[in-house]
Amino acid sequence: MKVCTICDDHFPSYWTSTNQVITTASYLGKAGVDVDLMIPVLGKNLLLSRERRLRQLCEFYGVEPTFNLKDYFTVWPTNKFRIEKLTHGFTSPVFAAMGKYDLIYTRHVIPVLMTVASGGNAIFETYRLLPEEYPMSIPLLKWAASKENFLGITTHSELSRNVFIDAGVPPEKVKALHNGYDPVEFEPELTRQQARKLLGLDENRFLVVYTGHMTQIKGVEILVDIAKNTPEADFLLVGGPTIEDVKRIRNLAKEQNVKNINIQGWVKPHLVPPYLYAADILIIPPTSVPLKIHRRTVLPIKLFNYLAAGRTILAPDLPDTAELLYHGVNSFRIEPDNVQLASDTIRELIDDPLLANELADRAREDARKYTWQQRAVNLKNFMEERLNTIR
Repeated sequence: MKVCTICDDHFPSYWTSTNQVITTASYLGKAGVDVDLMIPVLGKNLLLSRERRLRQLCEFYGVEPTFNLKDYFTVWPTNKFRIEKLTHGFTSPVFAAMGKYDLIYTRHVIPVLMTVASGGNAIFETYRLLPEEYPMSIPLLKWAASKENFLGITTHSELSRNVFIDAGVPPEKVKALHNGYDPVEFEPELTRQQARKLLGLDENRFLVVYTGHMTQIKGVEILVDIAKNTPEADFLLVGGPTIEDVKRIRNLAKEQNVKNINIQGWVKPHLVPPYLYAADILIIPPTSVPLKIHRRTVLPIKLFNYLAAGRTILAPDLPDTAELLYHGVNSFRIEPDNVQLASDTIRELIDDPLLANELADRAREDARKYTWQQRAVNLKNFMEERLNTIR
């Protein structure tokens, strides 16, 4: 099976979406799929050979080059207006039509619609709740879903899958495929003391860790409030993606005179595990802002790494996290937007290490079901299953 994965993002970049695209391409390649990754080439990389660009990408994201890079020039220069999102969106399906691909696989709407309209096969991937974010897209979705060569949609959660089905997409054309983690990145397994010594962190203080983006739609600001209300613990925030995002949270902590919070910048995804191993608690901001207001952050990728690290997880009680996290079994799920409750829960876990360790052990065990390798196999099977319906 030959697949063209189309993406109009900048590569490499700090955005989680690019990491997910590259990782998926790499593991599909490992699963035996012939994958071409078609992306816009950055102006600063034009003079590098394609082989060098592929090597740089794989080193940046920590993946194996088991896919082919088909990047090409779209517009000069790239800038904040991201004009290449249009130029690449319209030209990539034209280039793909010249290749002998069994299907186009993409997270972007324009290539899907152009491919389907021209008679090619396409699968759309998304983590978002698009029909709820953009109700006007529902007629377009129904049109695409009525076409035999629109093979289907892969979502990152059952929550997202159900939204598309409710919008009129046939259930057999929508597959929920949870993301995953790479077990190799978590080797060797580190104790808390080993990880903290490696990172230069206090080995004695109780530590709450967050890793991920700090953009305003993530609701990370609540962690500053929780830290201020929980002086018994230290808080470590690792992420970005931009310096401005990090500075915003640092300034917020400074304004509130919060001393027990350490806000670091972005690190490459495959270098995150030591920070997770250093934690007593791994926290997902217990706020409803991302999901209920922005309709984003549905089952964040960090959650799979959190499970793999085998540490106690504290998360908001929301429909997306409920798919993987079970209160009192592999995590603590609490009412969102309640700073006092979050602080009290942290204190409860500090005072009951036996409970915290039981939750952590079950999290590590549950993580085994969610590897990138298994996701690639499931994705490959779905692609073949959908292709067989039109052959």
